Amino acid sequence: MLERAPLEVLIVTGPLGAGKTTAVNRLLKVEVAAGRRVAVLINEFGAVSVDGTLVDAERPELAGVENLVNGCVCCSLRNDVITTLQAWCDQPDGQRPERVVLETTGLADPTDLLDLEQEPALAGRLRLAGLLTVVSSLAPVDHLKTKPLLHRQTALASLIHVTKADLDPSAAIAWESELRAAFRQIPLVLSRQGATPEGSPDPWQGDVRDLPEGWAPASGASFAEARSLTLHWDHPVDPAALEGLLLAPPAEGELLRAKGVCAFAGWAVRNDGSDRWAFQLADGRLEISPLPLPADGVAQACAAVVIGTGLNAPHWKKALRDLERPPMGQRRKFSL
Repeated sequence: MLERAPLEVLIVTGPLGAGKTTAVNRLLKVEVAAGRRVAVLINEFGAVSVDGTLVDAERPELAGVENLVNGCVCCSLRNDVITTLQAWCDQPDGQRPERVVLETTGLADPTDLLDLEQEPALAGRLRLAGLLTVVSSLAPVDHLKTKPLLHRQTALASLIHVTKADLDPSAAIAWESELRAAFRQIPLVLSRQGATPEGSPDPWQGDVRDLPEGWAPASGASFAEARSLTLHWDHPVDPAALEGLLLAPPAEGELLRAKGVCAFAGWAVRNDGSDRWAFQLADGRLEISPLPLPADGVAQACAAVVIGTGLNAPHWKKALRDLERPPMGQRRKFSL
């Protein structure tokens, strides 16, 4: 009996809103086009998986999609990662993925994922193919020095993608200069809409380096400071009011990230039969994109996820609920 090739795993990490899911969708598209069976494991900080919904909508032909929410794949959800990867390794030929993209939450230190090959349940069955770190060129360039987690995420990379280079070329060049000075040995490319120039390094051929002596995981420090809030909408929301809330949020606390799925009041159903839209707030920019119907024809649930530090949860829940515009004759739900 021929020995089965190990399952190849590519870790994708980087700060909140850096563009990881866009990069992941590009990676998955390339794998599917090459005829390989590929699966994706997505970790999100929140009670619902918005990024998983976006991947599901874009890549319905994947060999598997698993979402791990309300925790970190590097610590509290590590056992779930191992269980999921083991289950994929156990699948019969023809169903078993050849490659897996593992997208971490932006608040995760990937240190504890670098020894997955040594896990007893995965030993000899899995190969860590690379660690791709995604950094937004729209973030302040001094974050490399002032944000310890970002420094750790980039220091462990086998390849760095500087995203959104088309939106501010000068900022992208500044980030490229800063990163090359700090990590001369790590390949780096600028990406636009998740796409990299032809001839760029292959993320799956990364040189995953040994940890520096004395290096230890960050022990979930970022999770201790950040909180997420999830609210499910029952009705369409006002697009202008949503934009106003997210671009000029309440002064209390710091809003790090916001994303979700919604229908917009007054917007017609599109030609593809869907009235759902995905919204993402990152780097002070709000992006809205159409969300097609899943293969089963059932529209995605509408929900918002807000991530930040020191946020007033009751205030945010009321503000998000107040965005709803119930159709004539219907009443908005409210919590007692």
